[in-house]
Amino acid sequence: KRTSLLSLWQEQGENFYPERADFTFKRYLGDDFAANLTTSYPVLCRRDLGDQIGQMLRPTQKAWFNMVPLDMRREDNETKRWLEWAGGTMFRAMHDPHSMFERAEKEGDHDFATFGQDVVSVRLNRNRDAMLYRCWHLRDVAWIEDDEGNCCPVFRRWKPTAQTLVRLSKTSPTFKIDQKIEELNSKEPFTEVDCLHMIVPAEMYSDKTLFPYWSIYYDCRNDKLIEAVPTWN
Repeated sequence: KRTSLLSLWQEQGENFYPERADFTFKRYLGDDFAANLTTSYPVLCRRDLGDQIGQMLRPTQKAWFNMVPLDMRREDNETKRWLEWAGGTMFRAMHDPHSMFERAEKEGDHDFATFGQDVVSVRLNRNRDAMLYRCWHLRDVAWIEDDEGNCCPVFRRWKPTAQTLVRLSKTSPTFKIDQKIEELNSKEPFTEVDCLHMIVPAEMYSDKTLFPYWSIYYDCRNDKLIEAVPTWN
C-alpha cells in the first residue's frame, strides 16, 4: 500500500532534499546525486525552512518548554518547585551531547520540511546512563493507525552490523542472538544483518502483561526472535 507513497517521497527528495532521495533504489557511496537539478533554489528553500523550525521552537540559549500538572488545581508552591526542578533536569538530559538530541531533531526538521513528517525515537543508550534520540529514514519505517488514531503498531527496518548485535547481546540479558551471528562476527564483523524492530500493542502479542506495548527485535537473516520485552511507550 505504501509503494506509491515511496515514489512521491522519492520525487520530493530529488527536488528538495537530495541527501534523502533514496526511497526507491539503493545509493552507493560515491554515487553522483542532485545532478538532475538545474537550480539549487528548491534545496536552499528547504534548508532555510528546516533550519527555521529548530531556531523558532528549540532555542538553545533558553528553556523552550516547561512542565505543568494535568489538573491545574494541584499547582501549589511545592508542586511548582518540583516541576521547575524536573523541567531543568529534562532540559539537561535532552541537551546532553551523549543524547544526540540536536542531531536527531535537526534531521527530523528537514524531513518534516520536505515530506511533512519524521520519525524520531527516544530510549536509553547502551550504557543506560543517558537518553538517546535517533531520527530514522522514512523509507525504513511503516505504521498503522488504530481505531483511536494512535500510530501503533510501528515497524522499522534495521541493518546493524554483526559486531553491533554481539555487543548488544553482551550488555542486555534479554537480547539473544543466533549462534550464526557470533560466527559471522568472528569472520566479517562489519557485515550488515537484516533485522526488524516492532512496537506492537500488548493484545497483539500477549495479554499477560500490565504494559501497554511490546518491543520486539527480529533477526530476518536467521529467522530468529532476538528480543521481546514489554514497554510503557
